Amino acid sequence: MNETETALWWARVRAAGPQRVTSGDAFPAGMLRLVEPDVTAVWLLPAVPEGAGPGVTEELGLPLLAVEQPNDTARVLAACLRCCWVEPTGPMWPGAPASRDAVASVFTKITNRDEIASHRAMIAAIRRLAAAGWVLWDEPGQTVRLGPRVAAWGSADSSALRELWRLLPPATGAPSSDTGRS
Repeated sequence: MNETETALWWARVRAAGPQRVTSGDAFPAGMLRLVEPDVTAVWLLPAVPEGAGPGVTEELGLPLLAVEQPNDTARVLAACLRCCWVEPTGPMWPGAPASRDAVASVFTKITNRDEIASHRAMIAAIRRLAAAGWVLWDEPGQTVRLGPRVAAWGSADSSALRELWRLLPPATGAPSSDTGRS
């Protein structure tokens, strides 16, 4: 891959976030390559060194995302994590698809809102998270899966997220992998 092609890939990732390409496509150095479960496509996202602070992401041209309604968005991401990360001792990516209803049940339990307000906040947050690559939202199928950005979390992040996963309530009617919960 030449310098021009590499520069174009980095510009695409900076402008639009993770890029989904076919599995045989060439990719530039410095990109993390995440294979989809069906092996027909891969996601390309910047490989940021573990422990890199805001200065490194800024230098790479990857500013931290400003998110509307950050509290609801973080809670919905946590609910998606709880529903899609089936086995927290394993890797988060690619996760398993979860129904909108399963995510809604966790989100409702952690927010204690009425159903209409909860639904509106959750759908808006899922759309924001999907636009940023944190989740993959199949709106017609009403399912969500963890997005490629979660694969960039380092080991320290994974440890904290495992603890968060353990503390969150399971989806209503969903089997739980955490047999030690009370």
